[in-house]
Amino acid sequence: MSARFRYTGIAGGRKVSGAREAESREELRAWLREQGILPMEIRPLRTSGRGPRRRTAIERALTPWFVGMASVEQAFMQMTVLLRGDVAVAEALETVAGLSKGYLAQAFFEASQAVRGGAALTKALRAAMPWMGELYLGLIGVGEANGALPQMFDYCVGLMERRRKLRSDVLRAMAYPTVVVLMGMGVGYYVSTVAIPKIVSVMGDASRLPPITRSLLDVSDWVRLHGYWLMLGPALAAMAVAVMRRVPGLGVGIDRLLLSMPLFGKVGRFAGNALFNHTLSLLLDSGISVTESLALIRGTLTNAFYLRQMELTREGVLSGKALSESLGATALSWLSPLTRALARVGESSGNMVDGLRYAGDHYAQALARRLDLLGKLVEPALVIVIGGMVAYVYIAFFMGMAAMNAAAS
Repeated sequence: MSARFRYTGIAGGRKVSGAREAESREELRAWLREQGILPMEIRPLRTSGRGPRRRTAIERALTPWFVGMASVEQAFMQMTVLLRGDVAVAEALETVAGLSKGYLAQAFFEASQAVRGGAALTKALRAAMPWMGELYLGLIGVGEANGALPQMFDYCVGLMERRRKLRSDVLRAMAYPTVVVLMGMGVGYYVSTVAIPKIVSVMGDASRLPPITRSLLDVSDWVRLHGYWLMLGPALAAMAVAVMRRVPGLGVGIDRLLLSMPLFGKVGRFAGNALFNHTLSLLLDSGISVTESLALIRGTLTNAFYLRQMELTREGVLSGKALSESLGATALSWLSPLTRALARVGESSGNMVDGLRYAGDHYAQALARRLDLLGKLVEPALVIVIGGMVAYVYIAFFMGMAAMNAAAS
């Protein structure tokens, strides 16, 4: 009598897991080795005979906020392994639902029920997980049409991994300066509102104090009265920019301005270039046409200026122009000059995918170097600024004490 087991193993240097029916652990272990998976753990999986319940309308609306793309990436990796093992699509979806948690498990269960009811996989996933985006749904649709679902799920995993890595690299580079600035602002606020007023109380007549000490007292008074703007101001400015970016025409201009900023603008350009070059090469390699790839790739970009250039490039290709010529007619000619050059070479040689992949790797490496440069520049700048603030307070304080002692003597 067969039983259902849950397994964990290593395949291609990655940790994979899943569930499968087998007569025994030995049979499942042999099957895993045939699939190129090194078994690490196999244990019986208890089943209740029922899948997760369906989500309510409110839960469906909340799903995008409670399901991270890292969880979806793991689930798609499991789908890749299961489908490569010739597991039926509905059974694979149910297995992934059993291995997932919360709303994601419910979404996969709903998709499996739709597939069992006769719906296509792409349609089932679009109904259960519309927040996933047309890029990944489009890849799955292509795999469903040409019988290469495992490969398309693997492509989706690769794209998610690249996006996650780019985002984590940028956040990691910005985390240190952000923390230092916030701590410096907190310390400065405490000194201005608590420490300095206590010191002033023992200094006596402020008119006898030196100018630098009086200026410190003026700064302290301003911070005590209006210091909350130091915290609210940047937050309100960020919120205002976020709202204005949603205005179609204004958002394009703001995002272009952000890409033109000294030092930080290149971070956005390199990240955008790496992402769309890698994505475009993968889509073309999967057999999707240039025009459809350009339409799908828009779902990966958050910069409105980049999105506009992608739309113009697609319009150029639809009008009969070559991809390199269409890229040259847009701002992508200066945002990503290597892409245009390698696209022209690829059009001549018939191998555009490798050129775009190389361009993506080039810009990813350029992004890493830029982030490293920013780290080297920001750290001493913060030390100088915060050190200058501390020196200002100490000099003003000791000069005030010296003036007070001189007056007393």
